[in-house]
This record gives sequence, C-alpha cells and structure tokens, in this order.
Amino acid sequence: MKTVNAIAAFVNKYLIYIMILLMIVSYFFPQPFLWIPARTTNLLSIIMFCMGMTLNFAAFKMVIVQPKAFIIGVIFQFTISPLVAYGLAQLFGLSSGLIIGFVLLGSVSGGTASNVMTFIGKGDVALTVSMTTVSTLLATVVTPFLTFILAGKYTHISFVQMLLSVLQMVLVPIVLGVIVHKLIGRYIEQWLQTFVLVSSVSILLIVAGTVAKNGSVIVQSGLILILLVLIHNLIGYGAGYGLSRLLGVSAKQARSIMFQLGMKNTGLAISLATAHFATIPAAVTPAAVGMVIHQITGPILANLVAKKEGKVYESNNLFTKLYYRYRRL
Repeated sequence: MKTVNAIAAFVNKYLIYIMILLMIVSYFFPQPFLWIPARTTNLLSIIMFCMGMTLNFAAFKMVIVQPKAFIIGVIFQFTISPLVAYGLAQLFGLSSGLIIGFVLLGSVSGGTASNVMTFIGKGDVALTVSMTTVSTLLATVVTPFLTFILAGKYTHISFVQMLLSVLQMVLVPIVLGVIVHKLIGRYIEQWLQTFVLVSSVSILLIVAGTVAKNGSVIVQSGLILILLVLIHNLIGYGAGYGLSRLLGVSAKQARSIMFQLGMKNTGLAISLATAHFATIPAAVTPAAVGMVIHQITGPILANLVAKKEGKVYESNNLFTKLYYRYRRL
C-alpha cells in the first residue's frame, strides 16, 4: 500500500509534466499508443467508476443546503459554456469539424479536476463536489441534446445513440461505484490512492492515444485553435465568478462555480468525439487541446486566488487532502 501511495503522490504532483511528456512522445512515436483510442470509452468508464467509489449521499447535500449557488452553477455550465464555444467557433469561421468539437467541449459537465482546484483556491469544496456529481449525471442527457441542437446541421448526429453511449460511459459506472462504496464504505479510505492512481493513469492514456491518432490534425489546427480554447477557458473562469457575484453568491461559492465553468470534463468530450465522429478527425482536437490548457490554467489561477486569500496550499497529494477536507464538512 505504501508503494501505491508513493506512486500516486508522484503522479498527482507531476501530472501535467507527465502529460506533456507523453504528448510529445506519442506525437513523434505514435505506434505504441494507437491501441488506446479504441478503448477510450472503457478508460472513461473506469474514471467514472473511481469517481463513484469516492461518493456518498453527502455529495448531493448542497442541492438542499445551498440551492441558489448550486442551481446557478449547474445552469451556467450548460448555457454559458456551450453558447460561448459555439459563438467563438462561428466568429472565427472554424471548420465544421472544429465547430462540432468545440460544441462538445462546451457542452460537457465540469471536470473532477475542478474539485481539486476549488480546494486549493479556497472555494466551497462541498458545493463543487455536489455540482460535479449532479452535472456529470445531467450530462448524460444534456450533452447529447446540446450537441444535437448546436452542431446537428454540420453532420448527422443521432441524439439517441449519443445518449446511450453517455449513459454507458458515465451514468452506469458512477452508479456502480456508488453501490460498491455503499457495500464496502468502511474500507474505502485505505484504497483511495489506488482509485486516484487508476484515474490519473486512465487520463494520461486517453491523452496519449488522442495525440497519437490525431497529432497531425492538432498541429495543423494551429495557434488559432489553441487561442480560442484558451479564450473559452478564461471566459468560463471570468463569467463563472463575475456573474455569480452579481447574482448574490458569496465569493467562496463563486470561486467554486468559476472552476466548474472553466475546467470541463475533456475526457468525456474526447470519448464522444472519438465514438461518434471518427470520420471527422478535427472534432476531437478542441477537447484534446482543452485537456492540456485546463491543467495549466487551473493550478495557476487556484494558487493566485489562494495567495490573495493569504495561504498557498502545498502538498504532494492534493486529492487525498481534498478528500479528507470534504469528509470533515
């Protein structure tokens, strides 16, 4: 167990650097990684199952305790983010494939990494855990619907098929994870690092496989795509915080919404693009670029906010600290 904890701590601490190194290696030497894209759905399901294993019914408590902030955060995720993505894609005249990918990126729920950034940035951890959990469940229906509405004119999109695939990738694994947690909850804490390590490795494999298969398309997309994904990310942060404050949400809760809106579930977007738009390689690139950008801007913003609040959180094991902080809430 000590060995697993040590490996998990190392991977968590240097995740972004490992990710960048894997991207470089998989781009120049794609062959060893080409087996991964066909298994992206399975890898995402593993991530969702591990997420479910760390959940209990307390994850939904902010729906009742702080309904205003919770409702605002969830609504923002499925309105502001997809509309901004669609607007930017139209404004800069992106190709139909990139528009589809951008809409997917904007339409998915907030990623689990936003929970960690909220903790570092001294936001409301219980609120962000609740938003991540509920928005991920809602994404099973909302993401296919938004993609169909906003991007359906660019290619044939089957709402039913996409709905079924998201249910398979997201809802079923989470529910199974919650059930297992309920059955063996007292043993969960000692295995927490194993779940985190498995999730991290799965994310890294998805990134490596995506770059190996679509690296040339990503490079050809050029600086404009990177810039637009960054703009979308920064607008998410700014709108999440600013509009929440205007609507009377506390600063602590607004920081939670900020990270939820800025850091999306790029793994889900990549999986959906791979599964449903395999003939349109460009569709996967916005989420692939977003996966890297979010992992860079999130920690920077979180530490800037924490510094402003008077404390910069330092740890080799952020996921564990987040977990125990949440358990005490």
